[in-house]
Amino acid sequence: MLDQATCDQVAGLYTVRQADGGASFADLSAAFAARLPRVADVADLGCGPAGDGALLAQAGHRVTGIDRSARMLAHAARALPGRVIRADLRRLPVASQSMDGIWCCASLLHVPHDQTMAALGEMRRILRPRGCLALVTAAGQSARLEPVPYAPGAQRWFFYRTAAELEEQVRGARLQVEAMTEETTNSHWLKILACAA
Repeated sequence: MLDQATCDQVAGLYTVRQADGGASFADLSAAFAARLPRVADVADLGCGPAGDGALLAQAGHRVTGIDRSARMLAHAARALPGRVIRADLRRLPVASQSMDGIWCCASLLHVPHDQTMAALGEMRRILRPRGCLALVTAAGQSARLEPVPYAPGAQRWFFYRTAAELEEQVRGARLQVEAMTEETTNSHWLKILACAA
């Protein structure tokens, strides 16, 4: 179950919350940026208001923001004018081998376990040879409906993955894992940098 309705509901609050955050996961951002061509085609998957995508665009890259939530995309369109698409991670309306990089931060955690490989397979499909995926998702086990801390009354599904499970899934999608680290902030995060062969 992907929480499109909840994302629509909290889009404004989430955008305000993210506005002063700076780059997400600075170490992964730097490693990802270092592997991109000087001017790269990049997909920001589950982009929300596209704060990360905007930083990549400011660095000179051609960034497309993709999200299921129309209200999130309304905010993203301000950061990436003319370069947002409403779509599902499991069915990306993007040409095969058309992206040099994919930034996917805190989006896979809303994809049900039995649909993980469909989403990762789509990411692999749209990457060019030697293209890179920067992926961040929540560490843990099982799935839970949890309250949204900044939106009283709102709840979202979270699908947690262990490090070993996520690494196996990324490899199963024919992506080579170059680095995998963990970080604890407001949650316990798994961070993967992987590349297409």
